[in-house]
Amino acid sequence: MFDSLSSFPPFARLSMLMTRLRTGLDPMAPLLLLGSLVGFVSAVAVELFRASMWSIMRLYTREQHLVAAAAHLKLWERALIPLLAASAGGLVMWAAQRWIHRPRGPEYMEAVRVGDGSLPLAPNLVRTGSSLLAVSGGITIGREGTMIQFAALISSLIGRAGKATVEHQRLVVACGAAAGFAAAYHAPIAGTLFVAEIILGGLELREIAAVLVAAVIGELTTQSLFAIGPLYLANNVPPINFVDLLDASLIGVLAGLVGPMFLWLLDASRRAYQAKVSWPPLRMGIAGLVIGLLSMLRPEVWGNGYSLVQSFLVDHWVLSSVATVLALRVIAVSMASAAGIPGGVLTPTLALGGAMGLMVSQFALVPEAIHSQTLWTLVGMGSLLAATTHAPAMSAIMVFEMTRNYNVVLAAMPACVLASVIGSVLRHRSVYAEALGLKEESGTEAAASATARAPGP
Repeated sequence: MFDSLSSFPPFARLSMLMTRLRTGLDPMAPLLLLGSLVGFVSAVAVELFRASMWSIMRLYTREQHLVAAAAHLKLWERALIPLLAASAGGLVMWAAQRWIHRPRGPEYMEAVRVGDGSLPLAPNLVRTGSSLLAVSGGITIGREGTMIQFAALISSLIGRAGKATVEHQRLVVACGAAAGFAAAYHAPIAGTLFVAEIILGGLELREIAAVLVAAVIGELTTQSLFAIGPLYLANNVPPINFVDLLDASLIGVLAGLVGPMFLWLLDASRRAYQAKVSWPPLRMGIAGLVIGLLSMLRPEVWGNGYSLVQSFLVDHWVLSSVATVLALRVIAVSMASAAGIPGGVLTPTLALGGAMGLMVSQFALVPEAIHSQTLWTLVGMGSLLAATTHAPAMSAIMVFEMTRNYNVVLAAMPACVLASVIGSVLRHRSVYAEALGLKEESGTEAAASATARAPGP
């Protein structure tokens, strides 16, 4: 019957048209549609993690933010909750090591950069669950890293269900990472640059299109269904002048020096601590106890640093308070990272950079202008992020998108470039080198590896 229908001229023409469309269609067109789907699903995955975190927090507080929750708790509760949360996360990791055949899987960065784009389900769910328990109890680690990993996992499953090729599977996971980044930080352009600068080290324009579509759809989904507006509320920054540019450059140089020292501290503390304490529940529990005790001095120790940055942008801080919080959070972030608590350090780095910029503005710059506190907090955030990630464009655009303060880009961009250049000279490996699966090489090995990877004529 269908064969007879196809013999009629109208149906024959339609069949010929569909054949021409299939054969003449740009191969990237289906990936753009898939990127849209991945963007939507990734945003929902990020919100699911965030909602789950709030549900766990309801066990001990009615506050929506961790710093506010810590401030309203008794001192002994402030010390106990991070201990219990980190220990619970450690028990999940330990159980996974005993009962899951493959307890660890590649990071999404490694899967895209040097792998086949596939992320195993069980290890990543364990990682997500462990991180969820820890961050819900105030542990000083970034939850956004786990959100992006979870979004990348869902994207990997979508690509595998669609039987994507290895090349397309990598691109699908990259789209999920960009969309998860955009949904977590309300920064779709920075999410695209995050993938381009950090994960892949550069993208062809055709591939950027799919990643950008996923990031935009992820942010639109978040804005439409879950959270409207920028991530941070801040005073408007008026037009930048040459004096501001020079001051920003000073912050950029300082961040370029501080960034490598911060990364060295993270690496050194991780090697020393994990060599002494190997059992995950004990290792993570001790870190939780230290964080809890530090938070008895200042509640701002709790959490990834979101509330602290928001306060830096709108509240008045004296120099001594900023210095105290900065010192306590450096210790707390180092302990959380050393213990191997799943999560990221991007948001904690933003908080440390904001504190650094605010301190410099009060100590060395001219703070009388109304916009100084907002401007130098944001420039400090972007500069320290650039010094640790070696991604200046992503860092500068990110501080703009998170606040919708466009003028800050004019000061943040040169500061981020300076910080990235100085940081990469002092330390060649960025904060994401290990997550990317990049091994340390000697000079001869690096040259041979570079030759082997070089494209043909």
